[in-house]
Amino acid sequence: MKRKFFHPISKRFGVFGLVLTVLLTMVMIIANVALSRYSNTISSTLDLNRQISAGGDDATYQKARELTQEIAGEGATLLKNTNDALPLGTKKINVFGYGSVNLVYGGSGSGSTSGASYNDTLKQSFEAEGLSVNEDLWNYYTKQSQSAGSWNVFSPNGGDYNIYDAKCTGVLDMMDDAKQYSDTAVVVFSRAGGEGGDLPMDMGVKDSESGEGLVGGDSGKSYLELQSAETDLLKAVEKNFEHVIVLVNSSHAMELGFLEDAGVDAALQIAGPGATGMRGVADVLLGKVNPSGHLVDTYAYDVKSAPSYYNMGDCYYTDYQQQMSDKYFYFEENIYTGYRWYETAAADKAVITASDGTVYDYGDYDSIVQYPFGYGLSYTTFDWQLEDYQVDGQGGEVTATVKVTNTGDVAGKDAVQLYYSAPYTKGGIEKSAVDLGAFAKTKELNPGESDEVKLTMTFDDMASFDYKGAGAYVMDKGDYTFTLRTDSHTVKNDDSTFTYTVENTITYDDAHDGKRSTDKVAATSQQEFQDAGSLETNVTYLSRADLAGTFPKVERRLNPTSIPAKVKERLEANGPGSTVLTSDNSDASDAETPTTGADNGLTVDDMTGVDYDDEKWDRLVQQMSVDELVELTGNAGWQTSAIESVGKKATTDIDGPQGLNGFNFSGTKMNAYASEVLMGMTWNVDLVKRMGSTYADEALSWGIVGMYAPAMNTHRSPFGGRNFEYFSEDPTLSGLMGAAEVSGMQGEGAYVYAKHYMLNTQDTNRDGAANWCNEQALREVYARPFELAIKNADCTGLMTELSRIGTSWSSATKALCTELPRDEWGFKGKIITDGVGPGGSYYMLPDYAIMAGNDMMLTRASGDCGYTDTILKSDAGIRNMQRAAKNILYVYANSKASEVSGKYDVNWEWMWVVGDVALAVVTLALFICLPVRAWCVPERPVVTASGK
Repeated sequence: MKRKFFHPISKRFGVFGLVLTVLLTMVMIIANVALSRYSNTISSTLDLNRQISAGGDDATYQKARELTQEIAGEGATLLKNTNDALPLGTKKINVFGYGSVNLVYGGSGSGSTSGASYNDTLKQSFEAEGLSVNEDLWNYYTKQSQSAGSWNVFSPNGGDYNIYDAKCTGVLDMMDDAKQYSDTAVVVFSRAGGEGGDLPMDMGVKDSESGEGLVGGDSGKSYLELQSAETDLLKAVEKNFEHVIVLVNSSHAMELGFLEDAGVDAALQIAGPGATGMRGVADVLLGKVNPSGHLVDTYAYDVKSAPSYYNMGDCYYTDYQQQMSDKYFYFEENIYTGYRWYETAAADKAVITASDGTVYDYGDYDSIVQYPFGYGLSYTTFDWQLEDYQVDGQGGEVTATVKVTNTGDVAGKDAVQLYYSAPYTKGGIEKSAVDLGAFAKTKELNPGESDEVKLTMTFDDMASFDYKGAGAYVMDKGDYTFTLRTDSHTVKNDDSTFTYTVENTITYDDAHDGKRSTDKVAATSQQEFQDAGSLETNVTYLSRADLAGTFPKVERRLNPTSIPAKVKERLEANGPGSTVLTSDNSDASDAETPTTGADNGLTVDDMTGVDYDDEKWDRLVQQMSVDELVELTGNAGWQTSAIESVGKKATTDIDGPQGLNGFNFSGTKMNAYASEVLMGMTWNVDLVKRMGSTYADEALSWGIVGMYAPAMNTHRSPFGGRNFEYFSEDPTLSGLMGAAEVSGMQGEGAYVYAKHYMLNTQDTNRDGAANWCNEQALREVYARPFELAIKNADCTGLMTELSRIGTSWSSATKALCTELPRDEWGFKGKIITDGVGPGGSYYMLPDYAIMAGNDMMLTRASGDCGYTDTILKSDAGIRNMQRAAKNILYVYANSKASEVSGKYDVNWEWMWVVGDVALAVVTLALFICLPVRAWCVPERPVVTASGK
């Protein structure tokens, strides 16, 4: 007899089927919740992948590579050239050093580039420009490199600090054959830096877990010194070759005393050359290009002679343990960073005994500083003549017109530098002995040709911030001396000086002499900045009144401190260590409840060119729902979201300062530009502006409109891991270079996020570390580059840092996000956090950020994006999200975002629907086949043989 399908089955099959049905139902529910929550992320990722496959432009890419070569040729700085060893007298060269086959093109982490695999090798570059490289040496180093392993330049864990020349000692046996090839040797010494760590201060330190040390590291030496394996190589090369040229492949100021060896004939500082930069270096070696680069940092014989040295490294509180809030950085050197320190200590003839007993006689400048800031040689000579100068006084400008004449035998360019010296009173406002005020690069001058350059600076910029007294910028009365210099220490000639007398002290506040001419309102001391300078009572700031007595007494990483009670109390009050939710930050009691979801008939594309203060912006953001406000401000990592209510398309934002770098773009043909150090070494703002324009064109060709660049932090110490991302130790040079790059990028329709605003000077412990820095140094040294980018180039984007201003997370600091940039400088744009990683659940909290004036969280989030009812259910919270949305949309509308974005819309949702239907059918069928048959189908009666 044929059995019917719905005959009853065993109850155990019913139980099994029921469990499976419940599990499948749960899977379907969870999958739908997850897909709903992350649908925007999925869509943007798929759209981006399609965008990548169709993006890029070969002509723009080639233009970028050619420009990188030009920048490297102009930025390469001639440090030494004994007996005109350069240009080379031969085209056949031996190249030594492990770095020759493993160049440091820039650095690692977000500052690297997705197109790194397309970087030209040294050999490719040199041969393309007409040099012949010893194949045997090249092959030897290449083989050693393959066995040494590779450095992941995309890793945010610092650089590869191993000295692999220690594994290349076999080259010492190749000297005789190399001499037969050529009597000329080029030696490459490389130093790497990267995101997530700083350069080793002791190469002999071993890993606490593995017990392993660095390859080739010498105990007691820092990474910025040559290690014994490198010294042995250099000595061997000096002994065997008639002509020896050293290439310093480092964006970090090394100890270069070894260049004074008689056997070293010439040396070039080439920093991080980028993809094709070694072609530019070859052009300099061959004399096709006359070097006109000048240093952007001071090169001291001993890095310990800088006061900043003593507060670098792993500094922590001995009696307080709380992840991401128990580390700190003391800025005890005050305003005296880089040349500001060395020139001031020399002028005051300071003699200081360091913590290790070393005595530094700073009055004997040449025994302390090997290469001053701004130093650079040429293959020709130049004469300068001060033709005219004018000092307008308060609210005006200082201008100097200089005639530059090439008095040598070959064509070349020169960089004219204008410094000023402000009057200092012992015990008064701190002043550096000299400050860079302005600079100008000449055109290329043929022998005997002249060029007239005009150097211009703002008079009011000479004022100093008096955080102890007036709480405002103050220009002390007295004589202000201006000097034309070839570097920070060397006055060009006797006729290169002029003086201006300020008869009465100028106080730039509303009660006295009004604001500085470039400020929107008079700058006033901010409480959060005051706290960052005074709450930490263990700090002693270096003072010109007593340089020897206030010079740092210990290496803080080796002598950690206990936590002051007030600091602990502030840190434990909340994760961000911020006062922004507890201070008077509420809206006025009579403020209207914010409108959301309105139908005002506007789109963001209607707003192009509309003034920032026009009320139409308020009407536009009123159209957005609360969910859309949350999405736009809270889910802003590497993109900005599409917002239907205002017609905004999703955009792609991407790292970084040396070229395009994104997770999805790895291996694509994207140019690696020269490091910002090398760009700075050009001292050519027009060239850097061209770089910004080209960079923007390249990004736009990929459908990318936003770049996390340029990076503009001040080099506080050569050990800073990300110095390669930043221009200089001088804030004015950094700011003018950064402004030029921003101008170029924004001029093409891209938008920027100038970073890391503003105290990101080291990467060790960067997550949540407290920066203790007084307000004068904060404003004059570290805020200055960003100030110039905003005032000179209308920069419309900033990225804050991972660490804190005092106890307060940078993005939760209202003085940093609102009062300084928007109120004082007139900033009109958006501010984003740095990457929200592990700290996102503890101190990088969006409630605090949005109330402080930050606009975007750099993370991929969903749902409420970390916001709580403090924001979501308060008028003040909604109003601040609307303010942030306005800033984001303002930048979007005034860029090419709408033009290059949203070209690809991958329709993946149909798979979601099909998947739901298929899963539902399977679940229903399973339920019918097993549980229903087990419990709902009646058992058939059993028929016996008798028919009963």
